[in-house]
Amino acid sequence: MSILESHRVNFTIFQLKGRARRWLQSYLLGRLAGYPPMTWDHFTRLFLDKYIPTSQREELRIQFKQLQQGQMSMTDYEVRFSELSRHTLMILPTDVEKVQRFVTGLHFGIRATMAREVEMWTSYELVVEIARRIEGVCQWSREHATRDKQFRYFGEFSGALARVRGQVSV
Repeated sequence: MSILESHRVNFTIFQLKGRARRWLQSYLLGRLAGYPPMTWDHFTRLFLDKYIPTSQREELRIQFKQLQQGQMSMTDYEVRFSELSRHTLMILPTDVEKVQRFVTGLHFGIRATMAREVEMWTSYELVVEIARRIEGVCQWSREHATRDKQFRYFGEFSGALARVRGQVSV
């Protein structure tokens, strides 16, 4: 177990309060002397088994597998993805799989643009940032395309002959 993982577990344990803290203290006191420190995966499994019923976790896994960006903004999609991915340890055991699942749920245009990032094993955090930037560029393009159409219809020459009092002027 890495030092970072050990700090992660200890920090999370430190954050527990009330019943959860008492439950974990009881569990740790009941472990045999000489056991290795608790890993993140072990802690997460224990906690989920204790506080989130299996039926609820299964429902969350189904929602996660079906998650698509749809009409959500990138920020809303990422928040929902993060909420649901916490309950999918067995589905996404590695960061590479997490990145692939995140990109799979994106709008097609963003997903197609990000094919390279998936192949390069880019970190999850960087993939989210890149997706946000692409979404911003797409939004900017749509807004400017709409504005350009408005200019074309209001004030610029459209190529049609103008009618003046029933007559065609050339």
